[in-house]
Amino acid sequence: MPGKVKKRKIFLRVNSARGLVLLAAFFVLAFPTLKAEAQVTLVKNKKSPYHIVLPAKPSAEERRAAEFLNHHLQKISGLTLPVISSDNPRGKHLVIIRKSSELKQPDDFWVLTRSHRLYILGGQGKGCVYGVSEILERYFGVRYYSPNYVVIPQATTLKLPALNLKGHSPNTYRNVNGQFSQDPDYRDFHRLHTVDDMFAHGYFVHTFQTLIPWQEYFESHPEYFAWLNGKRVIDQLCPSNPEVQELIIKKLEQEMKAQPEKKVWSVSQNDNFSYCQCENCRKVIEEEGSPAGPILRLVNAVADHFPDKIISTLAYQFSRQAPKITRPRENVQIMLCTIELNRSKPIAEDPTSASFVQDLKDWSRLTKNIFLWDYTVDFAHSISPFPNLHTLKPNIQLFVTHGVRQHFQQTNTGTGHEFSELKCYLLAKLLWNPEEDVDGLIKEFTDGYYGLAAPWIRRYLYHLQSEILKTGEWLDIYGPPNNYQNTFLSEENIRTYNEYFDRAEEAVANQPDYLLHVRTARMALQYAEIEIAKADMFGRRGFYEEINADFVPRKHLLEALEKFYETAIKAKAAPVNESGLTCEEYYRLTKRFLETQVKGNLAFRKKVTANQPPAAKYSGGNLALLTNGVRGANDFKVHWLGWEGQNFTLLLDLEKPVEASVIEISTLWDAKSWILHPVSLSCYVSKDETNFELIGIQKYEDDQRKAEVSKIWSFPASGRQCRYVKFEVQGTLKLYDWHPSAGGKSWVFVDEIVVR
Repeated sequence: MPGKVKKRKIFLRVNSARGLVLLAAFFVLAFPTLKAEAQVTLVKNKKSPYHIVLPAKPSAEERRAAEFLNHHLQKISGLTLPVISSDNPRGKHLVIIRKSSELKQPDDFWVLTRSHRLYILGGQGKGCVYGVSEILERYFGVRYYSPNYVVIPQATTLKLPALNLKGHSPNTYRNVNGQFSQDPDYRDFHRLHTVDDMFAHGYFVHTFQTLIPWQEYFESHPEYFAWLNGKRVIDQLCPSNPEVQELIIKKLEQEMKAQPEKKVWSVSQNDNFSYCQCENCRKVIEEEGSPAGPILRLVNAVADHFPDKIISTLAYQFSRQAPKITRPRENVQIMLCTIELNRSKPIAEDPTSASFVQDLKDWSRLTKNIFLWDYTVDFAHSISPFPNLHTLKPNIQLFVTHGVRQHFQQTNTGTGHEFSELKCYLLAKLLWNPEEDVDGLIKEFTDGYYGLAAPWIRRYLYHLQSEILKTGEWLDIYGPPNNYQNTFLSEENIRTYNEYFDRAEEAVANQPDYLLHVRTARMALQYAEIEIAKADMFGRRGFYEEINADFVPRKHLLEALEKFYETAIKAKAAPVNESGLTCEEYYRLTKRFLETQVKGNLAFRKKVTANQPPAAKYSGGNLALLTNGVRGANDFKVHWLGWEGQNFTLLLDLEKPVEASVIEISTLWDAKSWILHPVSLSCYVSKDETNFELIGIQKYEDDQRKAEVSKIWSFPASGRQCRYVKFEVQGTLKLYDWHPSAGGKSWVFVDEIVVR
C-alpha cells in the first residue's frame, strides 16, 4: 500500500442550537440510559466485541451501509463485524445503522458516539451509506482516487473519538456522469448518483422520437411533426397539436405500468436545432418570447395527467430561454443546459455567457425544480489538455445560488482522459460541498495519486491554468489542440511542460503505480503535440521537415506517438473521444496519416475545384488541403473538408498529361457528428476537360450503422493518359432511420486525392 494519506477537512453543516436541543431530546427519549463516552474502539489487536445492528426490517440502504462498512473493515483490519437485526438493541458494543426521521433530506447523515455505541444515522435515501463513507475517509484514511486505485491503510486497532457530526449537502442529486460513477463502491464513497437513480429506463432525455416515432406516424400523420421552411419535417414533434399530447399520455401510461417505481419521465425535444413553426406554435412562441413556450405547455398538460410523477423537459439550445407567461407545474423538471458556453472562464465572469446567466435567473424565478446539465470536457478530444479546473467551483456555486439542487456534470471520466481522476474527485467534493477548498483538494489528491511526482504535476496544472487565464480565450468542448497552439499549447509552453513531466517521471522511476499515473497524465500532452504536428504536417511544428527536397520525420514526435500508445495499452485507456475511437485505432490512423502522399503522387499540391464549395467552418474550406500530401485521420476539423446535405463534384488539374495507374480519394465516418461515407463515388478522367471517361463507380452497400472511420476509394486507371480527374460524390443527404437524429442532413467529409 502507498504511504500515509494526509487528512483533509470535511464539510459538515452544523445545526442550529434548536437542532442540538432536538438531538439531545431524541436520545433522552429513545436511549435514556446512554452516557457520553470519549471514544469508541471498534477493533483492538485484530479483535472486536462489536456487532452491527440493523432494524428488524432493514431497507436496502441500511443493508448497503452495513455491507460497505464491513467490506472496508475487512480490508483494513482483516475482520468483519457480525450483523444482527433488532428494533430494540441491547448491550454496549454496538454499531447502530438506521434511518432517522430527524434527518429531513434523504442523503443527510448523523454520526455520533454514546456509551461505547456508534450510531450511523441517515435520511430516507443513502444517508446511512454516506455516514459510513465519512468515517472511512475522515478517520480511517480510505481514499478512492479512482475505481482502480483505492488507498486502504492497514491497521490492527481502529479507534474513533467522541463524535457528534452531521453531514448535509445543498444538492439532492449529484451525478458526475461517466465511467467512474458506474463503480458502486466509488459512487457511494463519493456520494454520487447515476441516471438510473432518478429517471425511468429509456426516458432520460431527447424522448420525442421515443414517444412518437416518425417511422410509425409520419407518413399517415405528418401534422404530428414540425412545420419548417414550408413543409412538415421529422426532426421534432409539433407540440401544439392536441393529438400529439394524447399520444404522449397514452404512451407513458403504457410505459409507466412496466416501471411503476420510477418517478421521473422525460418528455423532451430531439437533439437537433429544428423546432415547429406552424401557425399555432408560432403564435405561442410570439406570446412567450421563446420556442420553449409550446413545449412547456405540452409538458404541463402531460404533468397534469400524471400528478404523482415528475415530467422532465429540456431547456436546451433553441428552448433554453425561459417563457414569459407559462410557469412549469410543480411536478415538471426543467433540464437547463450549458452546451454553448466558453469553458475558460467562470460563467458568472464571462461576458459571452451573460445570456445563460439571465436564462438561469429567469427559470429560477419560475420553478424550484431545475436539473442543471453542465459540460466540463472536450468531447472530440477527451485526452487533450483542457484547463478548466479553476471554473468548477464558481460555476457550481452559481448554480446553487440560483436554486439548483440537481446537477449532471458531463465530464471526462475515463482512464487516460485528461486528469479525469482528479476532475471527477473535485466535482464530487464540490457537488457535496460547494465551499470546498479546491487548491487543498488538488494537493491532497496529487500527493496521494502521484507520490513524490506530485509537486511537478501541480506545476504543470497551475502553469496550464495561468496560461489560459492570461488570454481568456474560448475553450471549446469540441476544440482540437491546434486551436491553442499559439497560447497555452505554444511551442515554448510545451517544452516547459515536458520538462515538468521528465522530472515527475524521475521522481517515481522505481514506483510502478505512481510512474504509470504520471505517464498516463502525460498522454494529454503527447496527444496535443501529435495533433498539432498533424495539423501542420510540413510546417515548423509538423511531423516532417524538408531537407534537400526530401521530407524527413521528426524523431521526437515519432517517439511521443509510440510512448502514447505504449502507455495507453498498459493503462487500458478509454477511447479518445465521444465517438468511441479507441487508442489502438487512433494509433493506427495516425500511423496511416504519417504515410505522406508525396513521393510518386502526381496530384501533390495540384489545384482542385468544386462545383459546390465546402463548408468554410471546417479547415477554412480550403480545397488545397485535398492535395497537400496528408491524409486526414479521425478528427473532421483537421485536414478534412465537409459538404452538408448535398452531392458535389471535385475536379483535379494535374497541369499536364500523365499516365495514371491508380487514383484514390478518402472519406470519413463519424456518425455522432452526423458524418457518413458517400452512397456512391464515381471517378472520371479526361485529357481536355471536356470529354470525360468513366473509370469506375463504387458504392457503399449498407446503412453504415457500423463503418470504418476512414475509407480510401481506390480506382484502377490502367495506365490511362489524363490531365484532369473528376469525382462525382453522392452523399446519403439525410441521416438513416437508425440514427438518433434520423432525417437530419448528413455530411460528407473528403480528404486526400492521390494519383500514382
